[in-house]
Order: sequence, then C-alpha cells, then structure tokens
Amino acid sequence: MKNRVTATCATVACLISLSSMATNVDLASGYYTTAEVLEYGRQVQAVQQQLANAGYVLQNCSENQVNYFTQPSEPHYFYSETHCMYSIPRDTGGMSLQTDYAKLSMQVHYHQLNALYHEGEVNVSYFTVY
Repeated sequence: MKNRVTATCATVACLISLSSMATNVDLASGYYTTAEVLEYGRQVQAVQQQLANAGYVLQNCSENQVNYFTQPSEPHYFYSETHCMYSIPRDTGGMSLQTDYAKLSMQVHYHQLNALYHEGEVNVSYFTVY
C-alpha cells in the first residue's frame, strides 16, 4: 500500500511538472525594457554564450522598433527587432582579407496588459567576408 501511495504521488508530481513545462511564455515574467530582454533573455543568453565560446566578439547592436499607425488591439504584439553583429578578431597586424561574422536577430514582443516586454524568436546567421 505504501508503494502504491508513493507511486501515485510521484505520478502526480510528474504531471504537475509536465503541465508547467507545456505552458507558453509566462506573461508575468517579462522585462521592463527591451535592453533587459537582450541582456537577460534565456534564448539570447544561450546564443551569446555559444558565440563567445566560438571566439566571436560583439561589434554593435541596433534596435528597429515597429511603428504602428494605431495601437494594436491584440494584448500581445510584435514590438521591435534587435540585430547584433559579432566578428572573430584576427591577429594579423590589423590587415586581414578574411573576416567571420555572426548576425544575431531577436524579436521583442510587448504585452499591453502587464506592460512588460518578452523575448521572441532568436536567429543567428553566419557569413564570411573575403
């Protein structure tokens, strides 16, 4: 009987954890600014760490905000897209004919009801300039 109760409790705990993992973005855990999304977003932090491990160095970031004619009626809408350029520095005395780049693109969404920004889709593209 004790094993059956333990197994039932373990099953319930597993179902609770799976149901919490199945939910979409937690709208209560957003960020106050778009800069915070870039700095603390889970997906973008993972990508930035992978780029740093590969030797890429941040060059610049720019944010392109979407300007709507009227405020969107949806409570959760696309707000802006941030682009960051990374490159691998070459130690060739300042002269290099080849440079590897990575461009990180991240969408930021805004939730009007809780007035917080949320991380959207994060993409990385790699290219080499000769």
